Amino acid sequence: MKKRLTYIFLATIVALTACDFEVSDNGDLDGYWQLHQTDTLATGGTDDMRQSGIYWAFQVHLMEMRDLQSRISILYRFEHSGSQLRIYNPIANYREVSDSVITDVSLVNRYGIEHLDELFHIEQLNSDNMILTNDTYRFHLRKY
Repeated sequence: MKKRLTYIFLATIVALTACDFEVSDNGDLDGYWQLHQTDTLATGGTDDMRQSGIYWAFQVHLMEMRDLQSRISILYRFEHSGSQLRIYNPIANYREVSDSVITDVSLVNRYGIEHLDELFHIEQLNSDNMILTNDTYRFHLRKY
């Protein structure tokens, strides 16, 4: 009986070490964020976005922008370093058809994204709130 338990224990250890898990080190950035407010920097205008249905999600090295009202989902690769967040390589996620690489920036303009490779400054990031700025907008998001 002892020998059998030893084999089961060793088999479990080997199985767990053979798996390749990718662990995220994004801290408070990881998770599901609701876009609450967008400020236009040039004009000082503010838009309440709580009813827009736009959510951002971060996990490991993948970001998703989802519009629940129009069922559009855009996937990005991202890099988070200090107070900088870079999103790049957008892909349109058409669940019913197929995915396609986005080459036309107008497809992501509705999210306030102006470049296919976008750099944000992180003004605030904690477990509840995130504020990001690019050249034109300040995005206020809350963790959902």
